[in-house]
Amino acid sequence: MILGACSLAAFAQNGVKGRVVEADGTPVMYASVVLEAAGKTTAGAMTGEDGAFLVNGSFNGNLVLRISSIGYKDLKRELECSGKGMLDVGNIVVKEDPTVLDEAVVIAGESPKSVSVEKTRIQTSGSAAATTGSVLEVIRGAASVNVDGNGGISIRGNSNVLILLDGIPTTLGGLESIPAANVQSIEIVTSPDVKYDSEGTGGIVNIISKKQSANQFNAMAAFNYGFLGFLNGNLALNYNKGRWGVRFNYNGKYEKDLIDSELHRQIVSSGTRVDQLIHATKKTSGHNAGINFQFKATPKDILTADFKVALPRMNNFQDFNGTRQTDISFNRENFEGMLGYRHLFDPGKKEFSVNASVSSITGHRPSFYYEGGKMVQKSESGGHPFIASLQADYLTMWDKGKFETGVKMTYRQNNIDHKLFEWNDATQEWVLSIPFSNDLTHREYIPAVYAMYSGKFTEKLQYKAGLRFEYSYVTLHSEKEALDTHSDCWFLSPSLSLNWRVAPRWSLNAALTRRISRPSYPQLNPYINLIDRQTYETGNIHLQPEKANKLDIGYSYTGKQLTLSGNAYVSYTQNYINQVAYLDLDILVTTYVNAAFDVKTGLDHDIRYSPVRWFTLDLACNTFYSASRGNYKGSDIRNQGWTNNSNISLTFRPYNGMEIQAQYFVTTPQYFPQFTTRTIHYGNVGVKQSFLKNSLSVSALLTDVFNTRRWDVHSDNPVFTLLNNSKNRSRMFWLGISWNFHSFKPAKSAQKNREDDRSVIRLGD
Repeated sequence: MILGACSLAAFAQNGVKGRVVEADGTPVMYASVVLEAAGKTTAGAMTGEDGAFLVNGSFNGNLVLRISSIGYKDLKRELECSGKGMLDVGNIVVKEDPTVLDEAVVIAGESPKSVSVEKTRIQTSGSAAATTGSVLEVIRGAASVNVDGNGGISIRGNSNVLILLDGIPTTLGGLESIPAANVQSIEIVTSPDVKYDSEGTGGIVNIISKKQSANQFNAMAAFNYGFLGFLNGNLALNYNKGRWGVRFNYNGKYEKDLIDSELHRQIVSSGTRVDQLIHATKKTSGHNAGINFQFKATPKDILTADFKVALPRMNNFQDFNGTRQTDISFNRENFEGMLGYRHLFDPGKKEFSVNASVSSITGHRPSFYYEGGKMVQKSESGGHPFIASLQADYLTMWDKGKFETGVKMTYRQNNIDHKLFEWNDATQEWVLSIPFSNDLTHREYIPAVYAMYSGKFTEKLQYKAGLRFEYSYVTLHSEKEALDTHSDCWFLSPSLSLNWRVAPRWSLNAALTRRISRPSYPQLNPYINLIDRQTYETGNIHLQPEKANKLDIGYSYTGKQLTLSGNAYVSYTQNYINQVAYLDLDILVTTYVNAAFDVKTGLDHDIRYSPVRWFTLDLACNTFYSASRGNYKGSDIRNQGWTNNSNISLTFRPYNGMEIQAQYFVTTPQYFPQFTTRTIHYGNVGVKQSFLKNSLSVSALLTDVFNTRRWDVHSDNPVFTLLNNSKNRSRMFWLGISWNFHSFKPAKSAQKNREDDRSVIRLGD
């Protein structure tokens, strides 16, 4: 029991404050904190990123403080207050709820998505789309994120996004190789503070893996099948007892997708026209395995190790009008490893940590090109992306603030080798095509240092200010191009955020950040890729980093039935990296260039309304205006317009253990240099039912109910006109089953209370 008395001071503010943390001092973000008197709610708040909360008001007599958060046991504390002054309850430690085994159960009464001015966090198990096994499908629930026809993502219209896996840069690149079953949550960080790498002018997507949960041995097996030709399965084993915690997981998948496309393109100057009907068969398979260790050498010394292996395979066979075919395979072997040490000088107040990580891929891309049923070209491509980093951080907290500082060294490398061979009928042999073959070795060294301080001007007005300094040194080497160059870049990245709690349930927020996007390997690589006889694709070794300044201003309201949040933002990017096409001797060449600038301004808005326990409405909208300007080799790099990306989710809980979810997504035209997409809209419907005290979960999901999801691009510029549309097997019926072994069960009284509460629904993952 927490007993305290509010001291009387003329200048003191009235209320209750404290911090919600785990046993090792880790802050619990976005936990719900409610004060009750005589069984009725009197006031409430939500914890911030540091786990701190503040409930303003004059409270007198005996009160009950209730704390709840997804994945943790509900906690109740009794308070006594004299009605004046501020009562500081200090650190409140919450425990993980073993009945909410991350793979199996989530409390639907809590929001599956939390939104702040800096980031949006999506709980994977709270989304019906997780049944597909795809992180890409889950991430569509964030209105700030758009997913294009090739699975590429953009945040608020900017595709230069940094992908992190557990806060560490990864060579995986796309999200299609990460199984949803292994993911606890997804963070879309639109305004990162300086503790993050400065990379990613669009923002950051941080994939948070599942770790050890219950204090015993337990296991989970799941299988999802999409009719016809899509399936994935997952197995997770968890042991956590005493000082040791171990988790092992495996995921396998196979997908066979059919894609029909139509392409019409005409060169304005010559009138050369291409009309194609394209039928593609895309086969994807993969194996992912990971093991995570945690060892508490002492209550204050924690060692962690995490290792992941991914073996994605993809083959794309395309037929163009029945006269030409391409057969391209993408085969990769990926390894991710991390070693960490954390020392808690004073749990929850002072700690030191050091982490070393490595991410490596060995890639192979054999490709074959046919005309009239005869192979006329083939190519062999290989790449070896590699990222290694070493980071040390120090954190100290006291009553008035928190100070964080750290240093990091990152090394990135990729060796790319591309050879194209053409069949010579005269000699009956394959001949290396020098113009269409290339090599590139790219190395980059990025040392960084940062410092950040979080404090408060008053109990209601809090701030976080930081500064990050990064230096990058880049070398490029190519034998064919006789290239051996180096460049460097100094970058200063400040961040500032403010939070003003204007009322117990209302707060205003602001965030200012500066970001950089350094050119990636595909954007730099000068090899020439044949799209068709009149269209080539290549990289640009002369690309410069783009730099963006971003400002967000937002508000949030947390009520018993209604939760609101909104952010107005503006971003100005110099040397904006984008893909354009220009004419070279009647050949259309697609490459990457630096536009002069790009401006985006808009508004994010999220609404969650739950008027009764059995119904919840979630609405997310992102509306923004984008404008790009620039010129490259006679091609005008400009486009502008308004885009809206919205989705609505309706959740029904007709009886205990069942949840029905209906979602609808709409994205109006998006504007890129030289290209514009057309409106996309589609809907999903899913249902989940748990049995056997939550050990068994069965789900059914119908994606793209109206079969309307497609990818359409058009362009009408002085160089060329284009109309390109494609449609895959987006409408699909999925069945999923999840079974948990040897999980803790709640006490009978607790179980009865939960069963009596229709707002508590168990959802299998």
